[in-house]
Amino acid sequence: MAILLSSFISLLVMVLASSAAVAQSSRPTQTGTGMEHDLSGVWRPGSSDQSESAPMTASGKAQFAINTQELKRDRPITIDPAYSCHPPGLPRIYTYGVSPLEIVQTPQRIFIFFESAHMWREIWMDGRDMPKDSDPLWMGYSIGHWDGGELVVDTANFNDKTWVDGHGHPHSDALQVTERFHRVDRGHLRIFVTIDDPKSYTAPWTTKRDYTLKPNWEIGENYCIPEDEARWFKENIP
Repeated sequence: MAILLSSFISLLVMVLASSAAVAQSSRPTQTGTGMEHDLSGVWRPGSSDQSESAPMTASGKAQFAINTQELKRDRPITIDPAYSCHPPGLPRIYTYGVSPLEIVQTPQRIFIFFESAHMWREIWMDGRDMPKDSDPLWMGYSIGHWDGGELVVDTANFNDKTWVDGHGHPHSDALQVTERFHRVDRGHLRIFVTIDDPKSYTAPWTTKRDYTLKPNWEIGENYCIPEDEARWFKENIP
């Protein structure tokens, strides 16, 4: 009986140890944040680095002059694609309003839902290459990978119908955007955005955007309605 009891206890210890090992291996790798490879949640935008863009090429300067010609008359920029409720594009979606975003992760894709204009995008995480036959897209085609604890996202295949920001900085269909999502700690996220467009700028340039995790928030419905946009400008712009 003692031998049977001893064998049973040994087997139980082995099972418990094995279960603990499986549970431990299924958890995210622990780092300084304790949340490596987990960016999920609703994030409220905070400070942003609106640094100067790189010098523009002759083509970029010409388009910038067209985009901003209405500013000389102290009027809203009605040529702005977002003024007519066109998709703001990337990277402008990050500075289009001050609304939160939500990140949802699956093994194959990461989804980002923006409350602003009720936009969303997907980032492919299955190791695919950038497609060479994609149609020109408003938000581009995004593929991502993990570099240590940072999510690196490369986006290309844009159309040339959006602006880089609300100040009229243009981009061409050669635009490539690289984002690095860095979780500073459990409650804070920093996104570095590098804009590379050799047709419009003489060199790549980088901005950053900070976010705070809001565990109890939900993103709401916030569509861009053309008549609402026109009414706002009429009431707020002399």
